Amino acid sequence: MCLYVFLLIAAVLSCGLTPLVRSVARRVGAVDQPGGRKIHAVPTPRLGGVSVVVSGVLTILSVWGLEQVTSGVVQGDLGVWKPVFLGGAIVFLLGVWDDMRPLPAGVKFALQGVAAGVAIWGGILVEHVSLLGGSRIDLGVLALPLTFVWIIGITNAFNLVDGLDGLATGLAIIAAGSIATLFVLRGDAQDTLLLLILLGALLGFLPYNFNPASIFLGDSGSLVIGYVLSVTAITGSQKGATTLAVVTPLLVFGLPIVDTLLSMVRRFVGSLRRLEARKTTLQEQIGRAKRMFEADQRHIHHRLLALGFSHRNAVLVLYALALGLAALALLLVLAHFRNAGIILLAIGLATYIGLRKLGYEEIALFRPVTLLRWYELFTLNRAFFLGFIDMMLITAAYGGAFVLKYELPWGPELKAWYLGSFPLVLVVQLASLYALGLYHGVWRAAEISDLIRVVGSVLPAVALSYIVTLVSLAPVDTRRFFLLDVLLLSALMVGIRSTYRVLDYLQQRDNLAGAAALIYGAGRGGQLVLRELLQNPRFRLRPIGFLDDDPRLQGRRVNGIPIRGAVADLSAIIKAQSVSYLIVASRSINGDHLHQALSVCQERHIPVVRAHLKLDPIILKPKRAKSLPPAARSDAATSPWQRTVAKQYGKESRTG
Repeated sequence: MCLYVFLLIAAVLSCGLTPLVRSVARRVGAVDQPGGRKIHAVPTPRLGGVSVVVSGVLTILSVWGLEQVTSGVVQGDLGVWKPVFLGGAIVFLLGVWDDMRPLPAGVKFALQGVAAGVAIWGGILVEHVSLLGGSRIDLGVLALPLTFVWIIGITNAFNLVDGLDGLATGLAIIAAGSIATLFVLRGDAQDTLLLLILLGALLGFLPYNFNPASIFLGDSGSLVIGYVLSVTAITGSQKGATTLAVVTPLLVFGLPIVDTLLSMVRRFVGSLRRLEARKTTLQEQIGRAKRMFEADQRHIHHRLLALGFSHRNAVLVLYALALGLAALALLLVLAHFRNAGIILLAIGLATYIGLRKLGYEEIALFRPVTLLRWYELFTLNRAFFLGFIDMMLITAAYGGAFVLKYELPWGPELKAWYLGSFPLVLVVQLASLYALGLYHGVWRAAEISDLIRVVGSVLPAVALSYIVTLVSLAPVDTRRFFLLDVLLLSALMVGIRSTYRVLDYLQQRDNLAGAAALIYGAGRGGQLVLRELLQNPRFRLRPIGFLDDDPRLQGRRVNGIPIRGAVADLSAIIKAQSVSYLIVASRSINGDHLHQALSVCQERHIPVVRAHLKLDPIILKPKRAKSLPPAARSDAATSPWQRTVAKQYGKESRTG
C-alpha cells in the first residue's frame, strides 16, 4: 500500500477533529488571553496539539491494524517506534498540563529530560556523525550527552518559534516534508511513514492555525512536534551504510535552531551587561543568569513585526527562509556535498548580516574584525542578500535544466561534467549579473521595465557561462541545456523580484478600511488616485470601484478594482455600494457629465472632491539687504532669478 495514503488519512482526521478540540478547549478554560507579551487581540483556545496527536495516533493504529491483516503495509518492525511513542506521550502530557495550568520552567525541563532519557534508553543515540558526507566519526562517550542536548534543544526550539499564527505549524510541515524526502532517497520506508503521518496531521491543522488563528498549537503540540522530529532525525540518519551528514538536519531545522541560540545568547549577554560583580551577591548573579531562559518579545518573528511586516507577511517570509534552507539541504545531498563549503559560508554570512539588520546588537560581540567588518564598512548588505538569493536561483535553474534535458540514467561522464562545471557557471553568472547593474535597482518598487531588465541581464550572463564551459568538452550537446537554463533562471528571478510587490499588494488589500469611495475616471489619473488611496491609510477611504463614461471599459477591472458603470448609472451604484465619496480623478472630466454627477451626489449629500497632482515651487527668500555687501546687492538686483524671487517675495509679503 502506498505510504502517502496514511498522510491523507492523518490530514482528514486532523481537519475533522480540530473544531471538536477547539470547542472542548473553550469549555475547560484552556484559552490564551490577550495582553502582556501576547500579540493576538482576542481570547483564543489552546490545546491544538491534541487534535494533531490524536489524529496521528489513530492513523498509526490503522497502520498497525493493516499490518496485522496484510503483513505488508510497511517494511520493518513497528515496534522500534516504542521509545518514540513513550517519550512523546510524556512530552504530550506535559504540554497538555502546561496549556491547562502553566508550569514552572524547571518542572518542564525535568520532564523533557525524562522523555529524552526514554529515547536514549530505547537505543536512540547519535553514535557517529559525518560532517559533509565523508567518513564517519564515532562519538564514543560523547554520544549520550550530544543526543540529550539535541533532543532537548529541538523540542524547545519549536516551542520558542510558536509565537505567530501558523508559524510553528508551517515550519514543522517544511521540516517533516524535507526529512521525509531525504529518507525516501535513502530507502527508509519506516521512518518516512512516521514523518508522513505527522506531516498529514499538521496539514489538516494548519487551516485553523494560520492567521487569523481560531486555535493555537499550544505546548501540547509544539513540544511533541519538536520531540518527534528530533528523535526521527536521529533514527533515520544512523541507518544505512552511510551516515547522513550532520549539516543536513542543521539546515532543515535552521530557523528554529538559530532563533533558540540567538535567544540564549542575547539574554545571556543582556544579563552580563546588567551584572555588577562587585555589588551583587552570588544568589543575585545566579538569578540574573537564569534570565537567559525567560520569555520575551525579541524573537526573529517579533523583530519582523517591529520592522513593519504584517502578521501574515512575517509568517510567509519565515516560511520562505525555511524552504530555502531545506532546498539547500536537499541539494547538498543530491550533489554529494560537493561545493558545500562556499554554500555554508554564504549562509553563515547572510545569517549574520540578516540578524544585524534585525537589530540584534548582542551578536556584535562575536564579530570577526576582518571579513565581516569589510562587508559592513562597504555597505554591501543589500547587494549581498540579493546575490545570495540569486545564487540559490542559479543553482535551482541549473539543476532544473539538467533534470529536464537529460533523461535517466545519467552516465558518469555527464554527471562529472555537470558537477565540475557548476562552480564555474555559478561564479560567471553572478559576476555577470553584478556587472550588468542588476543589483542597483530598488526591488520593492519594481515595475515592468525592471523585470524586463532582469531578463535582459540573464540572457548575456547565461550566454557567457555557456562560452566559458565550452573549454570543459561536455560529453553531449549543451546548447539546449543552456537555453532551458535561460528560461528557468529568468522565470525564477522575475518571480522572486515580484514577490515583494505581490505581498505589498496583498497587505494593502488586507488593510483596506474607511468610507467607500468611487473614483470618476479609470485612466492614468484614476490609477494614480487608486494607488494613493491603497498606500496611504490616513485618507480613511476605501476604493470600491471606478466610474467611467467610455463604453469600451464597462465591466472591466483596473488594478483589480471594477469599473461599475458610467455617470448615467451613478444613482444605482450609490444605492448598491453605499458610496460615501466621489473622487474626480481628471481635469478633463467637465461639462454635462460632471454636472450630472454633481447633481446626483448633491441630492444624496455625498461629498465630491477633485484629485490632481500639483507642483508647488519652493521659494528661497532673499537675505536682508543690510547683511549683503554693496557689490552683492547690485549683483542680486541684476540677476533674473533674484528678480523673480523678489517679485514672488513681494507678493507673499503683501498677501501675508
